[in-house]
Amino acid sequence: MSDLTFLVAISFLVVTLTYVVMFCGKAANGLSTQIITGVVRGTPVSVGVREGMLWGMWLPYQFAIVIITTLVGIAMLEMANHVSGANVKLLAYLVALMALGNSILTLTIGLNALPRYRAKLRRDKQRQAEGR
Repeated sequence: MSDLTFLVAISFLVVTLTYVVMFCGKAANGLSTQIITGVVRGTPVSVGVREGMLWGMWLPYQFAIVIITTLVGIAMLEMANHVSGANVKLLAYLVALMALGNSILTLTIGLNALPRYRAKLRRDKQRQAEGR
């Protein structure tokens, strides 16, 4: 692969990756607030709906970020093997580091947040059953 082709490809991948991660991250953060507070667009929702939001919306957004950043990171490592310029190789390795680091960070945050959200929903379900 020529260095110029690589630079075009890496530009496209970085812009696309940034957009997807920002979109999924914003959506996941918005859902987090709704899951914790129990309020969606000013309307209170049941614990069951919030559980559905956690498993059916928040978790897939987190998973999407981890998967796409991992795939782009691996792609960058592979692309680095097919370019000749030292600076271009360095750029590929830096983008791979950025993508894989983001993947690990998102996975860590998700694995930390998921049990907390589940515990909050369990407490709210118990309070709801007690009539508070």
